[in-house]
Amino acid sequence: MKRVPGAVLLKAMPGKRKKSAVSGKTASPAEKTKAGTGKDEKKNRKTKAKAEKKRKTEKTETMEHARSLRSGTVPYLLEADGTIRVMLVTPKGGGAWMLPKGNMEKGMTAHESAAKEAFEEAGVVGICDPVMLGEYRFRQSQLVRIFPLRITRILEHWEETGERSRFLFKLEKAVKIADGEDIRSVLRKLRDYLAKQS
Repeated sequence: MKRVPGAVLLKAMPGKRKKSAVSGKTASPAEKTKAGTGKDEKKNRKTKAKAEKKRKTEKTETMEHARSLRSGTVPYLLEADGTIRVMLVTPKGGGAWMLPKGNMEKGMTAHESAAKEAFEEAGVVGICDPVMLGEYRFRQSQLVRIFPLRITRILEHWEETGERSRFLFKLEKAVKIADGEDIRSVLRKLRDYLAKQS
């Protein structure tokens, strides 16, 4: 073939099928499809692996989130003269006054779980409103969500009798002696909450 000065020699003529890299033969449509299918399968495997990894990560994060969440209550009594009293408890073995709280129970809403903790730790039964009064950090990593619980019954003996102390304080007194500004802030919100209920 005579070369024309200044012309560029093409490896494949336009419109011609490319040759197979292995055999040197022209790749048939079936071979192209097979090659494409192989690539698709590899891509699908990667996508599935990625999705599975994401699912596991989300599950782990959900479990960690659940472990880092707690719920508790401000158990209160509203006396005939308008005096508000709240039940505070001590940690097991004694210590500063705090609100009844605990880990979120599986299969329960936050306020249901909070009412259960009030029953176990403070020996009170009542109506727990799902309206959250506030939240605060406990041991830095745990978030405690607090709900108001109107006391309907105070048990003489309860699950943690002898392990904790409990006392019904006037709200003003409770705000002064509660352990931590975060808890005191939640207690102050109780008055506003009750004002809206009346």
